[in-house]
Amino acid sequence: MKKTIFIIALAAAIAACNNSNNNDQKAPAESEATKQVAGTASSSSELYEKEWKLLELNGKAVVLDSTFPKYPHLTFQKENRISGNLGCNGFGGNIAFEAGNSIKISGITSTQMACPNLGVEQSFLDALNNAKSYTVENNILTFSNDKKAITAKLEATAK
Repeated sequence: MKKTIFIIALAAAIAACNNSNNNDQKAPAESEATKQVAGTASSSSELYEKEWKLLELNGKAVVLDSTFPKYPHLTFQKENRISGNLGCNGFGGNIAFEAGNSIKISGITSTQMACPNLGVEQSFLDALNNAKSYTVENNILTFSNDKKAITAKLEATAK
């Protein structure tokens, strides 16, 4: 009985990992809602077609060791979605751009694998959930919270 439960749990974990790769597929053309947001179509468009690699969390450089299977990153998809990896667990969520450089990231779901160093994953997840604005300068994406404190910095790499 225990062996059967273990096998089922293992199969579910493997399936969850494989499903996170589906979030990395390119989405179709830009939605009308994204196009209609005044003043953001050109500024938010620079976020797409890139993979954003995590550099800093709350002002501290992200230092990873060999226990991280993947480097934490995210990608923006044209249908108001984001996806990526927190370092071990894959994730996906919704994005909304508002006037200026306002952003709202919501509905983030992730796989639930038991991973070492979950502190980085949780801090990255918190930074995404608390992002209220963003800037992009010299291929560096910066998220700030509602108090204008920088919570995360990411660097663009070509997909």
